[in-house]
Amino acid sequence: MKSTFKFPLFFALVTGLLMLTSCNSEDEIIDPVDPPAAVTTYSAKLLAAPLADETSSTFMTFYNNTVHKISDAATNGNSWDFGYFYGTSRKASFASVKNYPTDVFDLTAIADADKKECFFSKSTTITTADFDAITLESELNTIVKPTTQSVTELNVGDIIEFQDAYDNKGLIKITRIVEGNGSNGEIEFDVKIQINNIPVTQ
Repeated sequence: MKSTFKFPLFFALVTGLLMLTSCNSEDEIIDPVDPPAAVTTYSAKLLAAPLADETSSTFMTFYNNTVHKISDAATNGNSWDFGYFYGTSRKASFASVKNYPTDVFDLTAIADADKKECFFSKSTTITTADFDAITLESELNTIVKPTTQSVTELNVGDIIEFQDAYDNKGLIKITRIVEGNGSNGEIEFDVKIQINNIPVTQ
């Protein structure tokens, strides 16, 4: 029996195969890669040393860069991370709301269960130049959660590692200190923070 070669059919099959190969190589869909996240930075936040009349802006929330007056404790104190104080022996200091010294100011307007923990330590490896050079959140991945909720005897140029109750972490650079625990006492600092979680507010 004589075999026959169907050229139109062969040509169609070859053409189809070539087109399929071409589509796979040129039209391949590649998942987009998100660009590296820029570090959140804010500067020169001023915290006055606590005043008995509760008018001083002494406490702060890290993730949203908000400074709070002591008089607002009953309203939003459950969102505060830490406060500033200046002691005779401890000098310029930060302490979590949970660990804020009652001999400086007793935060009775905040229920104990609502007082946030926040952890601090002076860095022994990161310099001010290192701090200034940080531009990406990923550069803060190496920060390990400190084990203490206060840091004392702060000086200009100190770099402080921190992690808040929401696992947001970062660095603080102390830029200015006015000694004293009255209306003139204050501290200024720069913050670079990796935002990992933002609390849901009602």
